Amino acid sequence: MPPLTKQELDDLASAMLERMEDELLPALTIANRTGELEGLLASLGMDDLLDRGDRDDADAAGRIIVIGQSMVPEDKLRSIARRRGFDPDRFEFRLEYERLKHFDFGKIRGSMGYAAILAGPIPHSTPGTAEASSFIARVERNPQDYPILIRLGRPGALKISSNSFKRGLIELETAWC
Repeated sequence: MPPLTKQELDDLASAMLERMEDELLPALTIANRTGELEGLLASLGMDDLLDRGDRDDADAAGRIIVIGQSMVPEDKLRSIARRRGFDPDRFEFRLEYERLKHFDFGKIRGSMGYAAILAGPIPHSTPGTAEASSFIARVERNPQDYPILIRLGRPGALKISSNSFKRGLIELETAWC
């Protein structure tokens, strides 16, 4: 593409400013989740706006929510996470199937507080699934609105076991590298 003229650049800047209010937060959220936020701000000459202060990387990256009926108790899952090098306090567990029927999955959408979703068997009809058949289907249809999703279990069979949780953590490490 050839360089734009001064007038074309001015028109582009005006059009961008009009859309900025609606598009800025989703773009920043995606850049934050993918580790590209610093680069984006630097490309705009605004890297001074990112004051990291004394926050460590684990706090900055957000929590990891584990959702679904589990065959393994929470304390054992935390122990597995610790052995894999994760801070176990970074995890939020929602493991009771009956309680998940009333959990508002919509709170995860667009949230800066979550870095990843590890999903096992969950009810299909839950608050926050909107038009999708399940929460997992909604996340897969709208990946820009949610943190990374990792299905626990085998293809076609969600299951939270010690082995599936370990495999999910390995997959998460790979996705973040």
